[in-house]
Amino acid sequence: MEKKEIVSYDYKTFTVRREVEGMAADAFEALGWSLVGTSVSIGAMSCINLSFKRDRRINNKQELLHHQERIERTLQIIDTLHNKKRSAGVASSIATGVIGTLIFGGGMSIGFELYPNKWWVASGIVLGVLGLAYASTAWFMYKLWRKRKSRVIDPLLEDEYNKLADYCEATNKLRR
Repeated sequence: MEKKEIVSYDYKTFTVRREVEGMAADAFEALGWSLVGTSVSIGAMSCINLSFKRDRRINNKQELLHHQERIERTLQIIDTLHNKKRSAGVASSIATGVIGTLIFGGGMSIGFELYPNKWWVASGIVLGVLGLAYASTAWFMYKLWRKRKSRVIDPLLEDEYNKLADYCEATNKLRR
């Protein structure tokens, strides 16, 4: 009777944003991990859980763990940079929209509260139109801030992508 060899595995689940899912899967496969499955992260629909397994008796395990720490840190930096890029200008555009809406509301209140006087109605309408115009600049302000932030962050992201590629190449050499 033939004895079947028992293989024991290490398991790992890593949570990443959907934008870097493929990159993270490739990086962990370079470390010897096999993708077992994916699932939606609870509480964050923009994130996904990647489940991996790897043979416990893999060669150069300590060096691979060292590279794995570097890869995980690089993926976290990439995620942070994407978040900064995505959130750039949100606060200023929200503030602009709120202020414009308040000006609009004030103008309409003046116009309707002091209705019999035509000059107050006209000034309320003018103030309301100015408030709408100011509030409508919020979207353009957001786009402008995001474009400016992208000019700064995109080179940093490219550097991190290059680091990740270098780490993956070094790990592939270790596994051969």
